[in-house]
Amino acid sequence: MKLIVPDNNSSDLTHAIRKLTEKPSEHRITGIYGKPTPNRNIGSGRANMSIELSREATEARAHAFRTLGLEYEYSLNDIIPHSRELKNRAAIIDELRWLEISSIRTVTMANYELMRLAREYCPSVAISVSFFMGIDSVRRLDQILRLPNVRMVNTDRSTYRDLPLLERMAKEAAKHGAGIRIIANLGCMSDCIRTEEHAMIKSMASMDSSGLHYAPCTFYCMRFLLEYPEEFLKLPIIRPEDLAEYEGVGIDSVKLVDRNQTTDWISLVVGRYLEGKTSGNILDLTCNFTTLDIPFLSNEEIAAIDVDLIMRRREKVMEYREMLPMLMGIGISEDFDFLRCRNSCGGCGVCGASDRVHYDLERREIVLAQLDRLTSGYLFK
Repeated sequence: MKLIVPDNNSSDLTHAIRKLTEKPSEHRITGIYGKPTPNRNIGSGRANMSIELSREATEARAHAFRTLGLEYEYSLNDIIPHSRELKNRAAIIDELRWLEISSIRTVTMANYELMRLAREYCPSVAISVSFFMGIDSVRRLDQILRLPNVRMVNTDRSTYRDLPLLERMAKEAAKHGAGIRIIANLGCMSDCIRTEEHAMIKSMASMDSSGLHYAPCTFYCMRFLLEYPEEFLKLPIIRPEDLAEYEGVGIDSVKLVDRNQTTDWISLVVGRYLEGKTSGNILDLTCNFTTLDIPFLSNEEIAAIDVDLIMRRREKVMEYREMLPMLMGIGISEDFDFLRCRNSCGGCGVCGASDRVHYDLERREIVLAQLDRLTSGYLFK
């Protein structure tokens, strides 16, 4: 299986990726995606990166990865059609024209307006349709494939457990010279009521995160999952062991997230997928629920956390959010087979949910109470 990996804009990532490409594996890294340039007039679907590069430096970075056999995919992954705003339109068209003359040959986009402009101003650059567009059926796929520059479609996370549907979508895409891609390590619920809102917030945050009230949508889904732990088994996670199943139904490639993670974290996660083996808690391979590099706190230490003190400063709330996966203490059994479940639980008993999700009941109650206080005292205050 071809793997597409994230670029965190860090100077040490190139060396780390080089080492990963030398790792013996039946899978291979073929692409890298990111947005090293500043987000001035259009977002990239992620909060402001701390490292920003010029267009010239971005070209050089893309070239460095190309020497490793990786094609660079430029992320204009903004769900909001900022090109409709006259104050942004000229600058966005300028960026598309730059892509046309650059060495970058693929761009990820999340709204139809921008894709149509790309057809006009960077026609030789292939479009990779973002999973934010919610392509979850053959009918929706057919609509987006009407654009001649679409060459890859990242399907909606609700499709990941439905191999027959993915196979039909792969066959349909192939008729138009396009491929189907999925994301392996998302920690987002497939049926979350805040999906669209979250996508818009990410677009806004990628342009000006400091100008927003800090209240990430993930506080909602993390609390929901903690309240109903068996819901963790419905997350659209793809195990490293299952990559061959997806390749078998015609999936072109698998994308790994996340661009905001450290180089060490990206190396570890990509390494696990190259190895094709889950080791430990699979939630550690997701950016939402990873506990890697988070110091452990006991139940007593968690109970002693002063939530009132946390709510006085934005930075403290951000720190609490970063610690939350460790505070929750949720684990999924290594041998849980995500593909045996079609993600529409009707109490069939196939997954043996009560034996597959592990947590400390006392710890869970402490954290739920803290999240309730944060919700009323900060997030929506």
